[in-house]
Order: sequence, then structure tokens, then C-alpha cells
Amino acid sequence: MKVLPSLYVSYGLPPLALQDDPFNTSLVNFGRFLGDSVKGIVCVSSQWIMPGPVQVTSMSQSSIQYNFQGFQPELYEMKYEPPVSFELEEHVADLLEDKGFETTFNEHYGFDHGVWMPLRLIRPEADLPVVQVSIPQSDDPRIILKLGHALSSLREKGILVIGSGVSALNMNKIVWHARGEDVHPKTREFDEWMEVNLMTANIENILDYRKSAPHSDFASPSTAGLMPLVFVMGTSIAGDRPQIVYKGFKYSTASLLSFCLSEEAIPEGLLS
Repeated sequence: MKVLPSLYVSYGLPPLALQDDPFNTSLVNFGRFLGDSVKGIVCVSSQWIMPGPVQVTSMSQSSIQYNFQGFQPELYEMKYEPPVSFELEEHVADLLEDKGFETTFNEHYGFDHGVWMPLRLIRPEADLPVVQVSIPQSDDPRIILKLGHALSSLREKGILVIGSGVSALNMNKIVWHARGEDVHPKTREFDEWMEVNLMTANIENILDYRKSAPHSDFASPSTAGLMPLVFVMGTSIAGDRPQIVYKGFKYSTASLLSFCLSEEAIPEGLLS
């Protein structure tokens, strides 16, 4: 069976879901590239970081939540209702427990917008089972790296593993009318540093980005958005190469930098 890529996507901010732009197109194309090789999807999101045991969604019928306020009414009418798979949920929990993570099933948590917004583009048919896993609340990013490693074998079984966050975002400095090229210089410099370290697989630098990266306090004041990135780094397997899926900006201080780890080269020009 084909070893699937793992994907880190900067899902940005809710209004992006209503826009027809190159970022959305890159995710649509990524999903088309994967085609029928995907049998299921397992996601983490920066929206679900929890203390205690790692939680695994286990809904009797899938649902989504609109965990944002004050945006366009059309966003609250969107749906994404993939099938459920108790077999996949149990397999995910078993893999986590095998690596020492205490787990519990959550029957009530609907997929947050960090999951359903990008999945509406990557797999618009909503025909594959989706499982969301919570990220442990921890000051040690190596715990998140270990979480990704625990689930890396899913890639060899036709499961697409996704981490959804935002590589740079300063909500206090957002400029809603800014064009894509109107980027705060501190955000751009941080983003360029992140791209270089991703492409050279400099994991130690990324784990220590608070001290290593320029303008980290401005560009990424919250660590939450980068936890899914660390998770995806943990899913690496032998033969992987990091590849940019999309790079660009919105609203002056929001980066849309997204990448995948893949044994197979993504055709040049298909994505960004």
C-alpha cells in the first residue's frame, strides 16, 4: 500500500473558507493528488489542546462546531459530516497507549473549524471516516513530537494524518483589508526562518523557536498554532522529504505556510 504523506496546514482564519484563492486551491489540488489512496483521516488541531488524557473523538454520528464568533453568516451554514469508524478510533487509541499516552474517548466533541474547514477542501466528498485527537497541554514540545510519532504508522495503512494550526498569527495586529503582499516585516522574517528550518529538517531549532526564531513573540505570541506543526514533524518516517504545499499571507500578520512530509515528490506546480 502507498505510504501517504502527512500534512501540516495553516488553516488561517474563518473568512478564508469563503474565498476562492490560491491557498484554497492548493488544498483542493493536494486532495486530488491523493485521490483514492486515502482510506481515512486522523487530525489534530490547535483548537483542541487539553490537559489530562489524550482524547479521541468517538461520535455516534459526526458533527461539527462553529467555535468562532462575529464572522459572516454563511460560515455558520457550512456542513461537513463524514462517516464514523469505531475501528479507526480504537486503533488510534491503541497506538497512543502503546507509546505510553493515557487516552479516553470523547463522544460529544464535534470537529472544530481547524479540522472541518481544511477538510472541506482536501476531501469535499466527506466520504471517509475522520478521527480528531486532542493535543496534550504541555510545556515540553517533545511530548507533541512523541504524539506524532505514535501515529506515524497510520500513513502506511492508507490514513492521512493532518496537523492543523497556524505557523504565524498575531490577532492584535490583524489588518482585515490588507492584500496578500501587505505583510508585516516581522511576520515575514519569522515565516522565512520557519520555512528554512522546515526544509532543512532542523527540528531542534523549531522546538526552541522562542529563542531561535526572529520576532517570535510578535509573530507567534501563542504557542498553540505551532503545536500541530510539531506533531506533524513527529510523524516523519524514513525516506520522507519536506515539501511546501503553500506559502503566503493574509491580513498582514497571518501566515498560511503549509507543508507535507512525503516519500513521493509532489509534482512541481501542483500546489503552490
